[in-house]
Amino acid sequence: MTKQTAAPALAVDVRELLNQPGAHKHVVRRGPLPDLTTPVAWVEPTEEITVDAEIESVVEGLLVTGEVSVPAKLECARCLRVVDHQVRVDVRELFALDPRDADDEGYAVLPDDRLPLDAMARDAIVLAFPAAPLCQPDCAGLCQQCGADRNLTDCGHEQGAIDPRWAALAELDLDDHRRGHNGNRET
Repeated sequence: MTKQTAAPALAVDVRELLNQPGAHKHVVRRGPLPDLTTPVAWVEPTEEITVDAEIESVVEGLLVTGEVSVPAKLECARCLRVVDHQVRVDVRELFALDPRDADDEGYAVLPDDRLPLDAMARDAIVLAFPAAPLCQPDCAGLCQQCGADRNLTDCGHEQGAIDPRWAALAELDLDDHRRGHNGNRET
């Protein structure tokens, strides 16, 4: 998914696990990963991602199972307030022993026998970001007329005004339609 151009920040020496099915080791790696950003969620460049995982040698490669976590910032989709959020994601990925056998770039052991966990951590965090985050489940959002944050103040504007383009839909009687009466003709 991601292209690795710099030296991996979250690499693990796995020399003792290579070609030893059943061998495993527990690792905890911390480090910054740049450019963890979506339009509504991001990780500050100074924040460190934590990968806490078990690496197990299997016949097909190296199986990494654990958790990736990082403090992130989310922008509320209703009121645009930025809130802090701890992202925690369970991961389970198979890394190829040879880069030519990897399904995705960054998911293979490096030539110097190190396992780069950067791509896995990046992919897990970005995919865990919510598409439409909320600062709180009952966020009232912004006033449609003046833009005031309705969580902080009551600006006095009525929020129930119907867009005139949709006003005709308010006249529909869906209960009548469900009972089989369409009002157009009798059968």
